[in-house]
Amino acid sequence: MSNDFYIKLGKKIYRSRREMGLSREKFAELAGMNDYYLGEIERGEKKASLDTLFKIAGLFNIKIHELLNLD
Repeated sequence: MSNDFYIKLGKKIYRSRREMGLSREKFAELAGMNDYYLGEIERGEKKASLDTLFKIAGLFNIKIHELLNLD
């Protein structure tokens, strides 16, 4: 997958997290990850594992395919 995909995914995660009214620190805590790592994912700098994406989708109360749909 292209870097563009990960940048778009990160922006979607960022927007969704902000819509929930959660800080990066609080969201990362709920997802069981480091807030710095979450920031890297949101900026498209790091590629999240499937486990991490499942956790993120779960916190958004959506299925993983909905998270990955970037249209």
